[in-house]
Amino acid sequence: SNAFNQRSKLKQPLRRGDTVMRRTLATAARSRRVGIAFDIDGVFIRGSKVLEQAKEAMRIVLANDIPHIFLTNGGGRMEAEKADQLAGWLDCEVKAEQVILSHTPMQGLVPRFGDKRVLIGGPERVVDVAKAYGFSKAVHISDVVRGNPHVWPCGPHQNDLPQGEEIAMDTIHAVLYMHDDDSWGRDIQVICDALICGLDTRGEQTPIYFSNPDFIYAADHPLPRLAQGAFRDALAAVYERWTEEKFEYTTFGKPNKPTYDFAQLAIEKQAGGAVDVVYGIGDNPASDIHGANDAEGWESVLLRTGVWDGRSTPAHIPNYVFDDVLEAVSEIANGMKAPK
Repeated sequence: SNAFNQRSKLKQPLRRGDTVMRRTLATAARSRRVGIAFDIDGVFIRGSKVLEQAKEAMRIVLANDIPHIFLTNGGGRMEAEKADQLAGWLDCEVKAEQVILSHTPMQGLVPRFGDKRVLIGGPERVVDVAKAYGFSKAVHISDVVRGNPHVWPCGPHQNDLPQGEEIAMDTIHAVLYMHDDDSWGRDIQVICDALICGLDTRGEQTPIYFSNPDFIYAADHPLPRLAQGAFRDALAAVYERWTEEKFEYTTFGKPNKPTYDFAQLAIEKQAGGAVDVVYGIGDNPASDIHGANDAEGWESVLLRTGVWDGRSTPAHIPNYVFDDVLEAVSEIANGMKAPK
């Protein structure tokens, strides 16, 4: 750990296996067509604060005409809305097609479930996102509770009169957990109902899809906060104890391959063709670095401004380590030939 920290303080790139490489990132980038996939939290912002290096970093990226996307395990809104938010933070134009949220690749499920009832988890606004993607019969967990308040007898509305349709669990064909929510108890109860109903009526667990595997993330609090991966683990523990069956699930988001395949296509579309290397810049070894290390044609860049602060050896060793995003993009821009 100490050796890792001492070497990384030299601002030199690192090879997996924790040995110093004899070249700079700029030399590696020279004469190659490159792209950048930026994480957002812990790279440009931390909690509600824009990091001071963010705007200058983007100025360099745009001045050098580097194809780039924003690849985040955040979500809960439409890509266009997130693009507008980023534009305000970074003081530059950001297009919706440059933003890949954790649930963006879930659009690939529409051919299978678009005309079937799916149960949506996350803030209630994500139902609108699901419907915009093409899940025409999407319903939210809160719709289930409103239709039958006794579904969640621990909540403040358990004695309310039913409102709207009472949603039968055997009409649910899939569960899409699209963003973090703050009602873990309610969500675990209703999702277990839906999953177990699949066992009882179809002989197999109702399929469930998560948008984000992150266990923790960096926020305003000095210690990392629990993320959707922690909720998934809690749900799995309850489901497996209840049913004595293995919890089956699919996860999108970093570090999973479908998300990186989607990101590669977005970079190449912006670049007007293939690129030689994509630099995946992030702060979380478990998602950003793991995913970039596994993606063909990608190299991982770890920053000290978020989940990982440089005081320990990361679980997944990056190709390069820098103090912040400005240092990273300056190295990429120094010596690279901008694609025509």
